[in-house]
Amino acid sequence: MTEDSPLISLWRSPQRWIWCVAGLAAICLLLWALPTGPLPDSAAMGQGHWTSLMPPLVAVVIAVCFRSLVVALSCAFLVGALLSFGYNPLVFIPDALNQFIIVNMLGQFSLYIFGFLFALVGMVHVLYKSGGIQGLVQLFSRFAKGAKSAQAATLGAGFMIFFDDYSNTIVVGQTMRSLTDKWRVSREKLAYLVDSTTAPIAGVAIISSWIAYEVWLLGSTAESLGLETGGYALFIQMLPVRFYCWGTLIFLALIVFMQRDFGPMLRAEERARSTGKVIADDARPLLRERSESMEPPPGIPHRWWNAVVPLAVVMFGLIGGILYVGWQRLTRDGLPVEFFSAAGLREIFGIVVYDPSLPDGGPGVPLVLFWAAIAGGVVAILLPVVQRLLNPWQATKAYGASLPTLGVTIFILVMAWAMKSICDSLGTSYYMLSLVGDALPVATVPLLTFLLAAGMAMAIGTSWGTMGVMIPIMLPFVWELGAGDPMQMTFFVLTAAAVLDGAIFGDHCSPISDTTVLSSVATGCDHLHHVGTQLPYAVATMVLASLTGYSLVALFGLTPWIFFLLFPISAAVLIRAIGKKTD
Repeated sequence: MTEDSPLISLWRSPQRWIWCVAGLAAICLLLWALPTGPLPDSAAMGQGHWTSLMPPLVAVVIAVCFRSLVVALSCAFLVGALLSFGYNPLVFIPDALNQFIIVNMLGQFSLYIFGFLFALVGMVHVLYKSGGIQGLVQLFSRFAKGAKSAQAATLGAGFMIFFDDYSNTIVVGQTMRSLTDKWRVSREKLAYLVDSTTAPIAGVAIISSWIAYEVWLLGSTAESLGLETGGYALFIQMLPVRFYCWGTLIFLALIVFMQRDFGPMLRAEERARSTGKVIADDARPLLRERSESMEPPPGIPHRWWNAVVPLAVVMFGLIGGILYVGWQRLTRDGLPVEFFSAAGLREIFGIVVYDPSLPDGGPGVPLVLFWAAIAGGVVAILLPVVQRLLNPWQATKAYGASLPTLGVTIFILVMAWAMKSICDSLGTSYYMLSLVGDALPVATVPLLTFLLAAGMAMAIGTSWGTMGVMIPIMLPFVWELGAGDPMQMTFFVLTAAAVLDGAIFGDHCSPISDTTVLSSVATGCDHLHHVGTQLPYAVATMVLASLTGYSLVALFGLTPWIFFLLFPISAAVLIRAIGKKTD
């Protein structure tokens, strides 16, 4: 890096240092002054103090001021280590490295995610080297005749892979990138399309890796309250009031088909359309690929099936792997296995996501993802070798070239998981819950729960962690507040939906969320550019969902179906009013 590089200039800017220090000081003062209620009984001694919010806030402020996520997460890690273990470096450094870094890196979940990333990115490298991706783009180009249809194809691909968020993010982002590049769609827009279809579609799909976890949380909480309604029945009741998920999917479709953008996304799209630069000049993508290692040899034919077959192996391998592992585990426990009923599939997905007989529930879906990606990679290598498009050395070299590109990605993923562990240690979620207090009108709880879950997920960077903390606390809370109210069950269902949707919103907007990081990796987008361009769209969706959903249904007692009339109209009016045509 030269002395005149933009990154060095940022760190030398007095104005940015002033904004950074002043911003952190103002945030500390605000948090110190905010009134809080009693902490939940589950909070341990020393947890839930206002300083527990400082690590994620330090990460966000430094990232915004200096545009370096690596430095931001490193500084946040040091702050978290100091708050957790004291000020003696001989104590807090080794303890923090062990508890927050090494434990996360060596966990089965993390190792399988690392393996999955390497295997899938390696497979995609081979697909490029063999000409398969180029052939697939030529095939898509018969139907995608411009930026609008390229974005619509990306949206459709995101809807099709509804059963898991990780595989959705990586597969759609990696495979649709060449198509959107061809039609001058910015990487920021591609990252938004990929990121905003993953969790919402997996969150409302009746069969997915998400629903098993959600149903388990809902069912155990309902049972503790003495309710006869099971977790899956609650999930079905919640589907019409998952306002943020449905709103995100509707907003995405409107943005694509109206071809209007606003805010930072508009500037990114105008840059891409007018100059052909799908990434900004100052962008630093997390996945630093070397284009020469991915270019196919001159003169080889570009055959689309060399991409489609390995991708199909991954997809069918994932589904088949989940069914096989679920069958194995259910059979081991002497439980019936039903492949042809919704209830049976739910049980299979449930025990794959969380197996009570294994430590921490076992590696679950990442285990299947890893082996499916390995199988896809083997097929991706064999196909061009058998057709003599590549020799074995060329194919395996292209596959192995993915490893050096993942260094920054792995670091940021590890640090993002470390932030979650730090927030758990400090009780950040308990502090967020204490801001609510215990004297609220029951009709306001769903909307406030949605906002609180959104803030918590942004702070700790995980939607599943937010759900796991808030559902066992907020559902009994709203149930007791609504005792005797004729709409008690309505408030209960709305609050449960608000937790899940708020967690997904916060996860979308958090720069330390693993799915947000993976979306940037898969699409080759600068991570902070992705967060900055997606945030206005996510906030607009959240505000409209709050006004046309939670407010009308909870505060005024209207039918939930009013949302599906008012939200599309209000979103279309907003996009038309402040958006600008990009084609």
